[in-house]
Amino acid sequence: MRRLVVLLLVVLAAAPAAFGILAKGDRLVPFSLKGVDDVTYTVFLENGRLCLIEAKLVNGKPEQTKTYPACVLVDFWATWCVPCRAAMPYMEQLHQKYQPQAGQAEGGLRLFGIALDQKGSRVVKPFYGRCKISYPMLSDPPDQAAGADVVQTTKDMAGRYKVQEIPVVYIIDAAGVITHAHIGFKKEQVPELDEGIAALVGGGAK
Repeated sequence: MRRLVVLLLVVLAAAPAAFGILAKGDRLVPFSLKGVDDVTYTVFLENGRLCLIEAKLVNGKPEQTKTYPACVLVDFWATWCVPCRAAMPYMEQLHQKYQPQAGQAEGGLRLFGIALDQKGSRVVKPFYGRCKISYPMLSDPPDQAAGADVVQTTKDMAGRYKVQEIPVVYIIDAAGVITHAHIGFKKEQVPELDEGIAALVGGGAK
């Protein structure tokens, strides 16, 4: 028996680490994070429906907009992650293709980069300024605390979404259900993302 236990421990030690992420059918974990654009993005379910509130200061006064996306894509990444950076141009293409039109309150894709750099926007904002991307990069806690059940730091969000290595990408539908999840980046994943988003937004781009 002792030999069996020792053998089992050796096998477990030699086995590669298995990273488990959330899977299709798992649910949205609501979050509220501040982007490098100084806008706070809060994603949650309102009466069972995916809802996004964007909050910012305009001429020193708080301003909010509420929309109801057809789906949300969250891309966990960091500035030091080479595969993450390789994926960004393709994420930008999806953002440009499926984002809602200006003033559109319902439908479309909202795509968010979730930056896991420990120093937050101090590192991410200069990096973002050098990139040819336009979708929001979320890196810091919100200026005002959200509800107790809402994630408010990128570290906690990575934990709740079971992110142990990056990049990790999730697509979440209008009912708050994860419809796509993957770790890493390969160009072959892009058509699958495109097809999945198209199905959720009704096949269409803007």
